[in-house]
Amino acid sequence: MKRINFPASFIVGSDILKSFSDHTSCFGNKYVFIGGERSLKAARPSLEESFKGTSAKCTYIPCGKVCCDSEINRIGEIKELKEADIIVGVGGGSCMDVTRTRANREKKTLIMIVTTPSSDAPCTNVSVIYAEDGHRVAYDLQFPKCPDMVMVDSKVIANAPVRLLAAGMGDALTTWYEGKTGKQNPSGTNITRTASALCSLCRDIIFEDGLAAYRSVKAKSVTPQLESVIEANCFLSGIGALNSNGTVCAHGLGDWLVSVPGGENFMHGERVFAGLIVQTVLEEYPLEETLKLMRFGREVGLPVCVGDLGVTDTAAVAKKAGIELQNDHFMVNLCCDRSPDKVEGAINYVQYLADNCL
Repeated sequence: MKRINFPASFIVGSDILKSFSDHTSCFGNKYVFIGGERSLKAARPSLEESFKGTSAKCTYIPCGKVCCDSEINRIGEIKELKEADIIVGVGGGSCMDVTRTRANREKKTLIMIVTTPSSDAPCTNVSVIYAEDGHRVAYDLQFPKCPDMVMVDSKVIANAPVRLLAAGMGDALTTWYEGKTGKQNPSGTNITRTASALCSLCRDIIFEDGLAAYRSVKAKSVTPQLESVIEANCFLSGIGALNSNGTVCAHGLGDWLVSVPGGENFMHGERVFAGLIVQTVLEEYPLEETLKLMRFGREVGLPVCVGDLGVTDTAAVAKKAGIELQNDHFMVNLCCDRSPDKVEGAINYVQYLADNCL
C-alpha cells in the first residue's frame, strides 16, 4: 500500500495573518493560541486585527521551550483549551509539537502559524517529545492526520532572527538525502513518486535560493527567494520526510548530539545538518558533494562538524557516538556499514575536512 499525507491547506504571504479569521472561521468561534512569548507577541497584533468586528473568543497561552510530558500535561489542564473549537500553534518546533499533541488528544481542529521557519514541524503529524531537561529525545508520537491548516506570514519571518531560517534550511536539506536512503530499504517500494519529487524539489530550492533568502532576512525584506525557502523549510521538508520512509543518520546523530555538553544550545536543524555531513561520508557520496554541503553551511552559519557545536575533544565524542548509536531507531535505517568504528571514523573525517578543506 502506498500513502501520502498532507496538511489540508498551506498558505504563505506577506501580512496574511491580518486575514487569519477569513481563512479559519469555518472551523468555529473559540480559539486557543499556544506559543512562545516572543512568537505570540509577533503574531498577536495582526491576529487581533483580523478578528475586529467578529464574535470570536481568543485565548493566548504561553508555552515552555521544551516539548516534554509535563508541559503537554500543563497545557491540557487549561479550561479554555478544553472548550476551544480551534487550537493554534504559534512559533516553531517545540510549541507546535505541544500544540499538535494536545489538539489530537482533544480531537480539535489544529492550525499552525509559523513564526520561526527553523524546522519542518508545522506540516507533519509527528511530535518529538524530549526529556524534561531538554537534553535528549524521549520518544516520538505519530497522529492520524496532519494539521488542518498551516499559515506562514513571510513578513514575520523576514523580521525574525536569521539563525532560525538557516536552521530550517539545515533540516530541509536532510530531506532528499534521507529520502534517497529510504528508497533503498526493503519497504522503500511504498514511497510514492510524489514524495520522491517533493524531496528533490526541497533540495533544489535550498541550493538555488537559500543564500539569497538568508540575505533577505538579514535585510529584513520579503523576497520571492525567501518565500520559496519558506515553502521548502516548512512544507516540502516536512511532507517529503513524512512520506519518504523515515529518517536516517542525519536525524539519528543530530538528535544524539543534544546529549553532548552544550548540544542543547543548538537548534534541531543545526544539529541534524551536522549529522547529514557525516551521513554523506558513511554512504560514500563523492567528496565534492560533501564539500558542497559544508560550504553552504558555512555561508549561512550552520555547524558542519561536531567541533562547530562547541565540542573540544572531537575524538572522544566520535568514539562515544559510534558505540551509543548502534541501536538508534534512525541509524538502523542506514543501508551501509554503520559499525562503531565507521561512525567514529566518519565524524573524525568530517572534522578534518572542516579544519583543512573549507
